Amino acid sequence: MIWALVLAGTVSPAVGAEASDPAAVAARLDRLTLEISGNVVERRAHLLVNYHRVEGGIEACMRVLGKPYQRHPYVDFYRDFSDADLGFGTGYGTVFDSLTDRGRIQALNELAAARVWESGLYDYATPPPPGLDNCRERFGNRDYQDPDPPHPAVDELSGFTELAEIVNRDPGVRDGMRRYPKCMKQRYGYDVPGARIDLLYAPRLDPPPNPGWDEAVAEIAAVHAADADCRRPAYDIAVRIVGERLDDWERRHRSALDAIRAAWRQRVTEAKRYHN
Repeated sequence: MIWALVLAGTVSPAVGAEASDPAAVAARLDRLTLEISGNVVERRAHLLVNYHRVEGGIEACMRVLGKPYQRHPYVDFYRDFSDADLGFGTGYGTVFDSLTDRGRIQALNELAAARVWESGLYDYATPPPPGLDNCRERFGNRDYQDPDPPHPAVDELSGFTELAEIVNRDPGVRDGMRRYPKCMKQRYGYDVPGARIDLLYAPRLDPPPNPGWDEAVAEIAAVHAADADCRRPAYDIAVRIVGERLDDWERRHRSALDAIRAAWRQRVTEAKRYHN
């Protein structure tokens, strides 16, 4: 997805210790990420509502055609997640990504995806009965696990891309990241490819009962720990830049943030109709 870059004509840096405290800025990024992308309760509600929209819609569509349809079982993707797993994390590939996640989000995502796969949601080996493909197409998403966001502004604001653009132009950050590959190689023996994120997610995670799971998780934790060490010089500068601009960013996007919050609350209200 390509986000439009919207830069303010004038930046009003935040005043106070929080803007220069990396831990405080990281915590604020986590809070804003949950505000935008939803907390655990909201994401679970969103999936549940979408499940009934997709599976219920397909079932009704097939009934009109006089064809049987067996609903896929509902699988709660976020069953084992907490709000602490859904902060800014490591998923964006920016220089101000979390230094503390250490790949836990990736491991949780793989375990949850394995449960979805085992449910048979993606089992298309058997030719579908006549009309099923058309009924699926009518309801947008091919499966309920890939729902559209509850409000269009979610995609626009996720990842703080306009802040990342500002950070990436900073000479100090650029110098710090130029030193990063050498640090990774000399201190930890990692060859960094063209994109840093390619290194972080290179280890293959095949969920249990695969006997190599523990080793792969340990490898991911190790590469994230090395990344955190070698990225810190650029990270400290990047977080200061972000911290100075978060007040202004949040103020400019307050109406969109409020609309997103209302949409997430609506999902939770809608989900109370269902019991799974």
